[in-house]
Amino acid sequence: MARPDLRALTDDGLIQLANAGLVKRALREVAAGAGPALAEADDGTVEARFADGTVTRLGPGRPPDAATCTCPASGMCRHRVALVVAYRAAAVADGPAEGAAEGAAGGMADGAAVPAAEAVAWDPGTLDGAALEAGLGGAAAAELRRLLAAGITVELERGAVPAARLPTATVRFLVPDAVGYARCDCAAGGGCAHVALAIRAFREAAGAPEIRLGGAAPAGAATAESPAEEGLAEAVDRVIAGLLEAGVVSGPEAHDGALIRLRRAAEARGATQVLLAEAELAGQLAAYAGRHAAYDAAVVLALAAELLGRVRGGAAALGLGQPYETAMGKTRLVSLGARLLARGRGATARVALADTDTGALLALEREFAPGEAEADIVAGLPGRLLGPGLSVAGTGQGQILTSVARRRADGLLALGQGARGRTALLPRDALVTLPAPLAARDVPSILRRLADRPPAFLRPRDRLEAFHVFAVEAVLGQAWAPGAQIWQAAVELPEAGGTLHLARAYDPAAPHALDALAGACAGRWGPVRQVAGPVRIADGALVCEPWSVSVDRLVVPDLAAPDGAGHPIPPAPDLGPATLLDEAAALLANALHAGRRAFAAGARAGGADLVARLAAAGHPATAARLSAFLSATLAAPGTQSEPFARAALWVAAMRDDPGPEEA
Repeated sequence: MARPDLRALTDDGLIQLANAGLVKRALREVAAGAGPALAEADDGTVEARFADGTVTRLGPGRPPDAATCTCPASGMCRHRVALVVAYRAAAVADGPAEGAAEGAAGGMADGAAVPAAEAVAWDPGTLDGAALEAGLGGAAAAELRRLLAAGITVELERGAVPAARLPTATVRFLVPDAVGYARCDCAAGGGCAHVALAIRAFREAAGAPEIRLGGAAPAGAATAESPAEEGLAEAVDRVIAGLLEAGVVSGPEAHDGALIRLRRAAEARGATQVLLAEAELAGQLAAYAGRHAAYDAAVVLALAAELLGRVRGGAAALGLGQPYETAMGKTRLVSLGARLLARGRGATARVALADTDTGALLALEREFAPGEAEADIVAGLPGRLLGPGLSVAGTGQGQILTSVARRRADGLLALGQGARGRTALLPRDALVTLPAPLAARDVPSILRRLADRPPAFLRPRDRLEAFHVFAVEAVLGQAWAPGAQIWQAAVELPEAGGTLHLARAYDPAAPHALDALAGACAGRWGPVRQVAGPVRIADGALVCEPWSVSVDRLVVPDLAAPDGAGHPIPPAPDLGPATLLDEAAALLANALHAGRRAFAAGARAGGADLVARLAAAGHPATAARLSAFLSATLAAPGTQSEPFARAALWVAAMRDDPGPEEA
């Protein structure tokens, strides 16, 4: 049989072209002998005739979604899927294709064996990328030129279904040596600039897990040393200088002019990461002016350090050329859990949603304020709407099918509405299958990945950074720290994957979350099989904040209702006091909050004492930078910006990854 592309298309690849339900049905029907009658022409055209009279034809070299079918469906129908499954079964029965194993079986037929090709690793860098680029339409070709001119970082995942992860799109290569089977989760779906970039990335990476493409500015364009770049750095310095002089307490009006100039400079330069940080900083200033609980001086410090770091970190840190927002194609997004965060009398709800095909992770979130007659927002929070027809509880414990989604550069999901598309909410199973690296196999590899990251102020912004799903073999134990109001546990991963620690602090927006976690880990609803949530390194261990726990059902702690059972947990030792680096960060945050005059009055004695304690405790570099900033603050006005930048970036980097002892 002459269609190696159909023979090589795996169940997972077919699911990405259609959906899991259609693939399962086709596998069952073919295994039961109820598949279509096939005929194949010499040119590779495949015709499938079904018992109901439907005829489906797939032209030579065309992917299944390009087949014609006499049924009313315009997209990937059950007949197109069944054609592939039946052809694949017949081909393997005739003899294994090159690179395939005879007798390999599809794994979704609920016990029925359907022959399928064995997955074999391959390299998309061998594809004819030049021909694809030459055939791009005008808009796609212009997008490719723009992305290459600005420079773009691409993460690569090798294997039987290689993937390339761009800042706002993910490309998967479903079939070896067939560029027509390259699928992108942007609105185009394939044959786009993202596919061309992905092929380039695999070809030029030479086995590396990440590569930066392009970035060479055309003649006459701004470069890293050009006035346009200097203008961006100057705009950041002006914002920070204003905060240090007048403080957040002076109100947003005192800083509006500097923020507007920064926004315009970032837009002119195409610095998407700077635009995202500027928008959040403006939001913090507005929150303080409105006496909103979302204001946090520590967040303002982190944003100031981020802006300072990005304009010093080069094109990748600035996010040059990254689209601020990208339209997505028809997508199925499965919830991996939710987090409810108290914000004064209000709350913020955030749901983690994953594309099970590409592993792309997106955040759907919304802030809620209590109604006029609503004394307590907590009880009604799960019923609030994240979007039309999407309740917090339903979305956090289910999955959505959407054709009107847009993905922002930091992973924030926006859902449209109207006649051109819709979003449907469906339930999800307790267990979910996801690709790596979202699905983590072991603790050591995640520890290495986290340790190898650049500082947070240079990394691409991500609403769900370091979020992973772990398979669990056994719960090792759990404990409760009453002083810190933190629940803790430890689980063992299968296949010697190591020990994963779990930790979750009490939050008044989710009063029953800790009891739900205790019940799940005590086996109340069956053994723990999966845990999902963001991870961090603490004292050399990998610690996960669980957003969901899969037992015999899906448990989303923040959406759990009280069950009245109670789950006794042994006490844990109280956590120690804040570290000296935390104290240094708090001092720098107060400098931005209070302004120079108010800060200087209180920093004379307390600052000198902290510098002395840092030096005595083995932090000489931190002490020196903090001392230089304090000296500049107590001297003439307008001299503290650069010493503040050195101190803030250093403290941020040390808190992100303390590393070895300071020299």
